[in-house]
Amino acid sequence: MGEREVKKCALIVTVGTGTRPDVQIFKPLKKAISHYRPDYLVLAASNGSEDNARIIARDLSISPDAYRIAMLKDIDDFQAVFRDINEVFKELRESGFAVDEIQIDFTSGTKAMSSGAVLSAIHNQCGSISYITGKRKDGVVIDGTEQFRTIMPTEIFAAHDVRIAGEFIRKLRFDTAEQLLSKSNLKLLDEHEQKSGQQLKHVASAYRLWDLFNHRGALEELKNLDNDLSALDCFRPRVEATEALKELARGNDAPKEFLLIDIFNNAERRAIEGRYDDALARLYRVTELLAQYILDRDFDILTGDVDKAKVPVHLHEDLERLRNKRDGKIKTGLDWDYRILESLCHTVGHRYAGNEHLQGQLLQRNQSILAHGLISVTKNSYKNLKESIIGLIGDSIEDFASRAAALQFPWLDGNKTE
Repeated sequence: MGEREVKKCALIVTVGTGTRPDVQIFKPLKKAISHYRPDYLVLAASNGSEDNARIIARDLSISPDAYRIAMLKDIDDFQAVFRDINEVFKELRESGFAVDEIQIDFTSGTKAMSSGAVLSAIHNQCGSISYITGKRKDGVVIDGTEQFRTIMPTEIFAAHDVRIAGEFIRKLRFDTAEQLLSKSNLKLLDEHEQKSGQQLKHVASAYRLWDLFNHRGALEELKNLDNDLSALDCFRPRVEATEALKELARGNDAPKEFLLIDIFNNAERRAIEGRYDDALARLYRVTELLAQYILDRDFDILTGDVDKAKVPVHLHEDLERLRNKRDGKIKTGLDWDYRILESLCHTVGHRYAGNEHLQGQLLQRNQSILAHGLISVTKNSYKNLKESIIGLIGDSIEDFASRAAALQFPWLDGNKTE
């Protein structure tokens, strides 16, 4: 395929055989090519129509470096035609044509050639699809009545983008969905589809923000959802989830039990994606936050500034070693928090202290590649820790597992790492 200095349009034309003696295929195809005046021409032909393609190129005096004949392997198999035309698109792109600079005309050829060519055109998102029509006599277009019909498949592409964006959202790929919908020309769609696409942008943005713990931003985006659009039903958070999100949007004043559930659900989503290192790190944070929550709620002890007077005397000497030299505060971590809870005779403290298996599972987080070690976390490691944590939390937050399920993203009900 010869290089041209300026490339504005490439045209792919399917070339049939003209099986009936009263059907002359040369005239309409030559009219089509002359009408579109491509910079480069590809004549898609078969063994039976190759000579017709050569005659067309000769009669139009097309330079050998401005066209080629692409041979179709099986003109009665539309999938085979689809694959062959895909190769033509690939070659044209590699020679410098952008997809929107490529046009395809399917006026001539078998039904399989036409359908395969159109499918390929849509698949490759070409600039336009065209054919010649006109007044017919005995099924043949009357000479001089030809009309050039051009279809701009961009509406099809936009509708496809909306459908694919919905799939991306279901797979938790919110950024990708937003980017796809932002680039798509939704104005080409009918009113209902256009509205669906615009609404899906709010859905993707809302859950992206929620996934990043930007609860206030997520809440604002969800307010934009149209309650009358049934296509969004699977993406609407449950009533209890919306109420929890309102509480989480209070930031530092949000109830810690809602935050515990939210981080736990976030861990589950990372596990659904197969990101078990990230998921385990979040479960570690859930375990830590649980102790902080109970110490604050039941004993008015803040782990970022522990008041020794509220802790049994036998721990004072060891706690003093944790005092920060810069701000003079005693700050404790996960193990210390549960040690304090045990000393205060809290059930969760005793349960943690007596569960060496749970402590070993949490140690995997420290040894994971995203923490301090080089070990990759497995699905089983995540599942085992999750089950242990649900048991640990159960003493302090009633019906934790069912509440977490109710507050999870609504379409994930049947996609949990059980």
